[in-house]
Amino acid sequence: MKTIHYAILWVALLLVGTPALRSQELPDVQVQDPSSKAIAIRSLLDGKTPIVLAFWSSTCKPCMKELDALTDNFGDWSEEVPFRIYAVSNDDSRSLTRAKAMPQGRGWDAFPFLYDVNQDLCRGLNITAIPYAVVIDKDGKIAYTHLGYMPGDEDALFEEVKKLSSPSVGKKKRK
Repeated sequence: MKTIHYAILWVALLLVGTPALRSQELPDVQVQDPSSKAIAIRSLLDGKTPIVLAFWSSTCKPCMKELDALTDNFGDWSEEVPFRIYAVSNDDSRSLTRAKAMPQGRGWDAFPFLYDVNQDLCRGLNITAIPYAVVIDKDGKIAYTHLGYMPGDEDALFEEVKKLSSPSVGKKKRK
């Protein structure tokens, strides 16, 4: 019985916590690139295109399915709407080598991979479970978040990205 109560409480906290992130700004923290160079996460913002941060771990099966789906669709999506995806691993130093080898081994070459080794970005965004996707508008404000992955979730994520695109994107030009 206690387990059911804890499960209900956990789900309630997730449902209440996620909307609170919306309109929050991207925190000013650093992550690592594949060569272990520190990168300020806010430096990814270009003021023109939204970005998606897809949080994952090398031991998370749903994360791998999400990254497979994002990789499969990114080429077509990016032709329709300009945006960028960054896959952010939250593997710690013990599993970092494995996490860095996975993109090449699994054919995930459609977008860059970053590594939140100390979980500074996860803490800054209050992410406690993965897979977790965050859509950030061109100005660095969080527009959408999603916890978990089920097939088809990637389409909902892309719909949120399309909402952030300029009104002229996807519309036919008048003669």
